[in-house]
Amino acid sequence: MKALLVGVGGFGSGWYRRLRNQYGEVALAVADRDESHRSRIEGDGVPFYTSITEAIEQEKPDVLLNVTPRHVHKEINSIAFDYKLPVFSEKPIADNYEDAKAMVERAEQEQIPYMIAENYRRFPLVRRLKQLLVEGTIGDIVTVDGEFYRNLDKPIENKLDVLEELVVHHFDLVRYLTGREVGKVFATYRHQLHIVMDMQAGIIATFTCSTRSKGKHTEWAGNWRIEGTEGCLELIDSQIVLTKDGETTLFDEFSDVESPGAFSEFLLALEEGREAETSAKDYLKNQALAHYTRQSIRENQMVDTSSSWGYGPMIVRNFLETEFSAPGVSHNGKGLTLGKRLFSKADFDTPIMFLGYTEIPPGTSIGYHGHREDEEVYIILEGTGIMTVNGEQRQVKSGDIVLNKPWWKHGLENNSEEPLRAIIFEVKKG
Repeated sequence: MKALLVGVGGFGSGWYRRLRNQYGEVALAVADRDESHRSRIEGDGVPFYTSITEAIEQEKPDVLLNVTPRHVHKEINSIAFDYKLPVFSEKPIADNYEDAKAMVERAEQEQIPYMIAENYRRFPLVRRLKQLLVEGTIGDIVTVDGEFYRNLDKPIENKLDVLEELVVHHFDLVRYLTGREVGKVFATYRHQLHIVMDMQAGIIATFTCSTRSKGKHTEWAGNWRIEGTEGCLELIDSQIVLTKDGETTLFDEFSDVESPGAFSEFLLALEEGREAETSAKDYLKNQALAHYTRQSIRENQMVDTSSSWGYGPMIVRNFLETEFSAPGVSHNGKGLTLGKRLFSKADFDTPIMFLGYTEIPPGTSIGYHGHREDEEVYIILEGTGIMTVNGEQRQVKSGDIVLNKPWWKHGLENNSEEPLRAIIFEVKKG
C-alpha cells in the first residue's frame, strides 16, 4: 500500500508523523506546493513533490490523503478523482455546501471511496456512550443537550466559520449517538452559539458553543446530557455518568473499548470493499447542518433540513401505468386474476412484504387462505364483491378497507358484472 499525503503544513505535519509512526506498512510520498515545507521531511527518505499530478504519475499511489486548507479541498479532491484514487480527507469536503454536494455525487457516480477524517466519534468514551445507548440502558432517547466551551488561542476570523471548523464534529455526534437525522434547525449567534434541532423519532437536541469562554473548558467532544424514558446518561469531563432507578453509575475506564483510528478504518473499508464509517456521503449530512444553521441565523427562523438526509430521490410508481403480470390463479381461487407488483420487500426498510394492485374479473376470485404471522390489508378502489374473513361473508364496495390479522383466513370473490380493483399490501409481524 502506498499513500500520497498532500499538505504537510498545519494538520498535515501531524498526519505525516502519525503515518510514519503508526503505519509502517504504508509506503509514503508527500506533495506540497510550498517548497519550504520540504525541510520538514528531509532526511526521512520520503519523496517530496511540489506538483500533485507529478507525484501521482511518478509514485502511482493507492490512496491520497488530503490535508490541505479548506479552500483548496475541492481542487485536490478533483485531481485525485481524475486518477480514480480513493481519498481520505480532512474536513470540510469543500469550501461551501454546493461544491461539497457535487463532490460527493461525483465520488458516488464514479464509485471512488471517499472518507472524511472525523474524530470525536472515535474517542473510546464516545464509543462506550453509544454502546450504552444501543443496549437500551436509558430506554428511548427523548432529549439531547450538548455544550462546548473553549477560549481558542487563535480566534476564528469569521465567527460563523466555527460551524464548519468545529461544530460540524458535534453535529456528527448528535447524529451518531441518536442514530437519527435532524429534520429542522433553529439557531442564534450573539455572544455564543445556540442551536435547537428537531430530530426524527421526536427527539429534541440542543447545542451551545462558545470559543471565547472565560470559564472552565470542556473537552473537545463537549459535555452531553441524554435523557431517556428510563434514565439519563451524561458525558462530563471524560467520564460517563448513568442515573437510573435512583442509582448512579460512573464509567471512567475505556481501555477495553475498540476504537480504531480514522485512517485504520479507511484502510479496512478498502480491504473489505465496503463504505467507510465516516464516508463523505455520510459526512455531507454534517456539513449540510452547518449550512442550514448559517441560513437559520441569517433568516432568524427555523429551517427544514430533511432534503439533506441523502435518502435518494422521491419514489413514485403509478399503478395505472405499470404493466400487468401474466394472469394467474390466486390461492386456488376461481378463474384468472390480474396483478401488478408495485413494491416488493426489498423496496421497504420496515417489515412490509409487498404492495400490489389486483384486478379481479367478474366471476373470479382470490381463494380462501391464511398468512400465519402476517397482516394483510385490502383497499377496494372500484367494483363490488364478497369478502370472506374467518368464515364471515360481507359485501364490499369502492372505498372499503379490509384488515386481515395474523392467522386469519380470507378470500375475495367478484360477484358483479364489472371488474373489481384493489390495492393489497402485506406486513410481517414483528
